[in-house]
Amino acid sequence: KYGPFDFAMMECGQYDEKWSNIHMMPEETAQASLDINTEVMMPIHWGAFSLAFHDWDDPIKRVVKKVKDLNIPITVPVVGDEIILDNINLHLKKWWVK
Repeated sequence: KYGPFDFAMMECGQYDEKWSNIHMMPEETAQASLDINTEVMMPIHWGAFSLAFHDWDDPIKRVVKKVKDLNIPITVPVVGDEIILDNINLHLKKWWVK
C-alpha cells in the first residue's frame, strides 16, 4: 500500500520517551524507513531548534547508527545544500562531527 519509495524525508528529532505518541525516536525513524521500503532516507527536523533535552546532534548520531545496522542508504546534506531528486547524491560526510 505504501511504497516502495525512491526517496523519503523522515522526521528525526525533538523526541522524548514521554512524547512517543507524537515523535519517533531515531531508531524508530530508521525502522519506519525500512517499513515503507525507501531506497534512500533523509532525516529531517533535527538540529534546527531545541524542544527536547537531548543534545542537538544526538538524533543524527543515533539514526545513522541504526540505518547502518539495517543497511538503509541515507543522505544527510549540509543545511542549505541542494538535493537533485533525479540522481540522489548520498551525502555521507559527517559534517555534524567536530
